[in-house]
Amino acid sequence: MNRNNKLLTNDFGNFVNKVSSKIYYKERLKKRNDIVVFFENKADLRKSVNYFYTILGLKNNRSYSRFAVAVKKNKLNSVKRNRAKRIVREIYRAEKSKIPAGYDYFIIVKKINLYSLEDCKTNLLKLFQRFK
Repeated sequence: MNRNNKLLTNDFGNFVNKVSSKIYYKERLKKRNDIVVFFENKADLRKSVNYFYTILGLKNNRSYSRFAVAVKKNKLNSVKRNRAKRIVREIYRAEKSKIPAGYDYFIIVKKINLYSLEDCKTNLLKLFQRFK
């Protein structure tokens, strides 16, 4: 592979651009205060649901979106829950340009599909498109 392309392979065998496809710290909902403010504005929350995911969205008056991921425990061990979070973060990172900006997103993983990344990607992108 050519060094000038700056491409790496990720866990899923796809080639990703090392420079431009990164999740920055400002794009995460990490602090407790951010999560509390998110759920205090229940009147302004928008919801998008399917079999695998629930996405809650709140307008944030920023030029970029922020997100957090949670996985329901329902009889799953931590390895599978963490893998599901990594998959969702990878999809968010890779498809950031297709996701509407200006929202805070809270992604809840209800059922885990660990084997088909393409199914996960199409399901998540359909839910994100409802926020346009």
